[in-house]
Amino acid sequence: MLLALLTRILLWAAVGYIIWFILLRFIPRTYLTWLGGLVVLAMIVLSFVDPADQTIGTIWRLLSLPLTPLGAAIVLMASALSTGIKGIKGRQVAIAFTILLIASVPLVARTLVGQGELAVQRAFEAQREACGDICPVDIPGAADLSRVVAMVVLGENVDRIGQVNEFPSSVAEDTSFNAILTPRLNRAAVIHSNLRQQGRNPFVIVTAGPQSGNDDERADRENRIRQVLTGNGIPGDLVQIESTGMDVHQTGRVVRGFLRERNLIEGDGSRTDGRVMLLAPALLMRRASLTLENQGLQIIARPTDFYAAQTPGGGLTARLTDLIPSVEALRLTTRYWEELLTSMYYFLRGWLPGFNVSWSNTVEI
Repeated sequence: MLLALLTRILLWAAVGYIIWFILLRFIPRTYLTWLGGLVVLAMIVLSFVDPADQTIGTIWRLLSLPLTPLGAAIVLMASALSTGIKGIKGRQVAIAFTILLIASVPLVARTLVGQGELAVQRAFEAQREACGDICPVDIPGAADLSRVVAMVVLGENVDRIGQVNEFPSSVAEDTSFNAILTPRLNRAAVIHSNLRQQGRNPFVIVTAGPQSGNDDERADRENRIRQVLTGNGIPGDLVQIESTGMDVHQTGRVVRGFLRERNLIEGDGSRTDGRVMLLAPALLMRRASLTLENQGLQIIARPTDFYAAQTPGGGLTARLTDLIPSVEALRLTTRYWEELLTSMYYFLRGWLPGFNVSWSNTVEI
């Protein structure tokens, strides 16, 4: 507990120093008055007090932008041009070029994302190995699916990872739902079918994201989600669609309240409690599962959307193309970096469990 508190304090100090340093690079010290400093401080505090507010979420994204590959390159190049074109600072340009080059190499992107996507599995295996003869009971090699009381399909959230079709055309707007969420729903239906064969009928809770659009648009979105699930054999009375899950932390609160109202879980963190199966993109699975575990839910992780799994096949030519910079690789690297920043954000808020050598909570797989 003490180590976690000290780590949070150091991270707070580091984040504050970085933001202050960046502000001083672009705002003259004489104009960066106490009033301006208080305004900036208030914005930072609000971004941690109420992250479910989309305005505050936007502020967080703006504050963390310089810490992403593209944001860092923009800040460095703006700094290099601060004295005019004739006085360009070559060092800042060189650093910006290096950041963009490395972040745009597919091999680098897949390596980073691959580590993030396998984080839950590696942490589980490390926990079992470290436990050894010390733990009072053995950690099973596979989760006991007979104890699953609910399945949570993580949909769109404020702190989501940007999707491939984040900027869909007007023609494709009607199909953006299918491209993002339908594969996840289909996998949930397959798992639910297997659980029913074992005598289990868990609820399927889908977080449909913030309440955007008018009532008819929201109702249509929820109906489409319900149709995909019921069309794959899940009874309609077991489907619960939540639109209040603005971020993973809020999603956990909603799910915990829903299950406790129906006496399906105690929600006190006991390992004897019922299990909640979480279906979410592999890259954010560790943060999502640990956040829910920290709220007293016992999680079984079922990651989806493996970006790093799309490795090129073939011979030397295919491997060489993996070294050619691309926009897609930059986007993938940025996804990884944004997830890293969001995990730091969650840790600063106290939404992730404490840790020493490894996380204190064990997520089953």
